[in-house]
Amino acid sequence: MTVIGAAAPRDQELVRSLGAVPVTYGDGLADRVRRVVESVDAVADAAGKGGLADAIMLAGGPARVMTLADARAADLGVAFSVGTPDRAPEALDQTMALLATGNLRIRRERQLPMEQAAEAHRLLEHGDIHEKLVLNAD
Repeated sequence: MTVIGAAAPRDQELVRSLGAVPVTYGDGLADRVRRVVESVDAVADAAGKGGLADAIMLAGGPARVMTLADARAADLGVAFSVGTPDRAPEALDQTMALLATGNLRIRRERQLPMEQAAEAHRLLEHGDIHEKLVLNAD
């Protein structure tokens, strides 16, 4: 099985280190994927940046695509999974176990006071950040 990871140029080596074949995202993504594999079994979208139509085409239909981030999924017949604790109560325990064993890694974390929530949102919205943000209430 070949896993392909679409990422920014600065993340290509990270994708490779995780065992996937890196391709850059953006216009022409489907063509870059096709240069790596002849067919695609499934697509998982974590970016939510408008690539669902290409994902459907690559996977051969919306039933083979799921997104964590594109709220327009229902319009295209794609599964939308947010995995919130109320929908998947076991997810938090499973995630924490993966973190504890090192099977799930977070590259970096920046902690900001709650008063800087607007700034954190701006950074995330514009893609100016390359780490996880944690807002502290105290």
